[in-house]
Amino acid sequence: MICPRCDDTHALQFFESPEKGAWELYRCPRCFFVWRSTEEEEVIRPELYDPDFKLTEDRIRQMSDKPPIPPLRRQK
Repeated sequence: MICPRCDDTHALQFFESPEKGAWELYRCPRCFFVWRSTEEEEVIRPELYDPDFKLTEDRIRQMSDKPPIPPLRRQK
């Protein structure tokens, strides 16, 4: 499965609806994007995903943790 957000080929199904066949959840191990099988085509098809929100390897590498983890306080 291809991730619509970063085009990684290792996305996988990780959850299925309690009602068999109603929907599935997919997750990308590279960019951590999660989507349902019932999303609109613009969300689940990589070629239709908004290019402004696509992630490349460089963009992923440049991202920082949100929120940043503050330094530990010194104990007195």
